[in-house]
Amino acid sequence: MKTGSSVSPFPEASLSKGGDNQIELPRYHKRAFAHNYHAPFIYHIIIKKRTGFEPFGIVGGDARNPPGTAGCAYIKETVIGQIIAKEIIRIQKTFPILQIYQFKVMPDHVHILLRVKEWSEHHLDHYIASIADNVAASCSIASKRKTSADEIFQPGYCDKPLLLKRNLDDLYRYIRENPHRLAMRQQYPQFFQRVRKLKIGENEYEAYGNMFLFRNPDKEAVKISRSFTPEEKSRKKADWLHSAAKGTILVSPFISKEEKSIRTEAESLGAGIILITHESFPDRFKPAAHDFALCTTGRLLIISLGLPATSKLSRPLCLRMNTLAATLAATLHPG
Repeated sequence: MKTGSSVSPFPEASLSKGGDNQIELPRYHKRAFAHNYHAPFIYHIIIKKRTGFEPFGIVGGDARNPPGTAGCAYIKETVIGQIIAKEIIRIQKTFPILQIYQFKVMPDHVHILLRVKEWSEHHLDHYIASIADNVAASCSIASKRKTSADEIFQPGYCDKPLLLKRNLDDLYRYIRENPHRLAMRQQYPQFFQRVRKLKIGENEYEAYGNMFLFRNPDKEAVKISRSFTPEEKSRKKADWLHSAAKGTILVSPFISKEEKSIRTEAESLGAGIILITHESFPDRFKPAAHDFALCTTGRLLIISLGLPATSKLSRPLCLRMNTLAATLAATLHPG
C-alpha cells in the first residue's frame, strides 16, 4: 500500500505567494496561511471529487425525517466511496500520529475530522496526499485499471483548523448531518433556488432561498430609526409582529440589535423572512446553520447586493440595504 507520492495532488506549493504572485484559491481549496501545519491540532478537512469521476455515494432516505430518526436521509456509498472510507480509517494505522474523530463520504466530496496528536515532521499535505494515493491504489486493484489520485480528486483541499471559537460538538453534528442537508436541497429544490441576476427596479441582485417569498405581494420593511422614541419603537415592533403572525413577509438587513430581536420573534411566529445582505454568494454557497434550517421550511430568501466579501459594513451601505428593503416591500409584483 502506498503511503505517499512524489507528485502530490495536494501540493504545499499551492499556498498563497503574496503580492503580485498571490494565488486565488477556490473556497474548497483554501489554507489558513498563518497556521503551522506541523503542530498538534484538530482539522476539519474537505476533499472534493474530480468533475466527471463517478459519485462517491447516492442519497437515500427522506429529508422530512430529522437526522438520526428512522427513515432519515443517508448516503449509500458506491464502491469508490467504500474504498475512500476504508482508507480514511486505515490512515491512522499507517500514521499513528493521526487520529480520525469522524468522517462522512458524500457524493461529490469527503469530510474528515482529523487530529494530529503531536509535532509532525510532515506537513498536513503529506497525510492528505497519502489518503488520496491509497484510494487510487485500491481503486486500481478493484477496477483492474490504473487510476491516479488526480483522476478521482480535485487538486487541493480545504482545511479548517479547530480554533478556540469553534466547538468540536458543532463540527461532529455538522459532518453527521451533511446527508440531511443535501437531501433537503435535492428533494425540496424550490426552497434553495439560486438566482444570479434578480432584477428589482433598475438594478440586479443575487438571491438564494424560496423565490415565492419574493413574489408575495404582502411584504413589510423592518427598520428601527435612531429618531424613534421608545413608544414608537414599541408600537412599530407590535405592528410588525402582528403582521408577521398573519403571514406578512418581513424584509430587512436586520442590522441593529432591536431589528435582530424582531426577526427572532417573527420567526417564532412562523413568519417568512427576506434577508438583505451586502456580501456576494461564493460559488458553493450554503447558508449558515440557522438560516439553512429556516430555508428547509421555505421561510427564508436572502437577497445580496453582490459586493465582495471583504466589503466593510458602513453607514452608507446600511442605508443602501434598507432602501432596497423598502423598495422591495413597496413593490407588489417584483420582476
